[in-house]
Amino acid sequence: MKKILLILTGGTIGSKSENGTVNVDSEAAYGIVDMYYKKYGQDVEFEAVQPVNILSENIVPNIWVKLCKCIDSKDISQYRGIIICHGSDSLSFTSAFIGMVYGRLNIPVVLIASNYELGNEKSNGILNMRNAVLIIKKGIRGVFTSYSNDCKKNDIYLATRIVESDPYRDCFRSFDGKVWGNICGESLEVRGSVTLDDLNNFKSVIKRSPVNLNKKVMLIRPYPGLDYDKISTEGINAVVHYLYHSATACVNGDETSIVKFIKRCKESNVKVYGASFKDREMLRAYKSGREIIEAGILPMFNISPEAAYVKAVLCENTDIDFNETIYFEEC
Repeated sequence: MKKILLILTGGTIGSKSENGTVNVDSEAAYGIVDMYYKKYGQDVEFEAVQPVNILSENIVPNIWVKLCKCIDSKDISQYRGIIICHGSDSLSFTSAFIGMVYGRLNIPVVLIASNYELGNEKSNGILNMRNAVLIIKKGIRGVFTSYSNDCKKNDIYLATRIVESDPYRDCFRSFDGKVWGNICGESLEVRGSVTLDDLNNFKSVIKRSPVNLNKKVMLIRPYPGLDYDKISTEGINAVVHYLYHSATACVNGDETSIVKFIKRCKESNVKVYGASFKDREMLRAYKSGREIIEAGILPMFNISPEAAYVKAVLCENTDIDFNETIYFEEC
């Protein structure tokens, strides 16, 4: 029987608590296998590796390159699937990255996290791992994120559509408002618009992993009074400016105008990608939005902040055209 490649990266799921403070711990991380076997039995065999050991809030793009090197060093044909144990803070960003880069694989890849360290009785980490194993057992091609939210909903997300956990309930959600599927008992119920046939027939535009992600991308969100004059783009190759839900941002004032910011970026050869456009009609829906387009922003459609950022990082560091759909990142 083929093994499941278990990639440990740290995070709460690979941590332990000492004197009330949670921090990464290699021994605790590897203990996830024993805990799984104790609860569910030895129905699968794991091969565990740990390319990084870091709390996920400390992740930077070149940590993703280390993950790529780890995966690419393996003979994927020898595995039935891959599980990546990750921290929850930046889970949605790494999920988008792994989804875009490894959508080409013919085996399932599932990212998981935990709300508490595994030694805590309130932890959902082992349950998330179990649901990942069930996905892999079904042999479904695709990249997913498994996370059991409150009410013990065993949610399965497409990796490019999960967005960050809300700060109050610590629950994740999908960008389009619908989880891709749920694990009910031992069964998978697909609820999203992307079908199993879509996953099996997907043709990836990314043929190989990036060797580095040295070209830097900045992510900006609007708020009333945002002072663009205080934003330096020195050393930045591109900016992803996520807009208000109406695909707008402030166009008035000397220091608060996104139009002036876009023009300044163009003078410095810094691309500005804009996201939150729902369709092409949004390009002219509001006067402020039209001014943003006329200033030269590069529109992205129906894409989450995380997926927009990761896509821009990949576009700047590879030869990918940002107009192409990479891995179901659009809704």
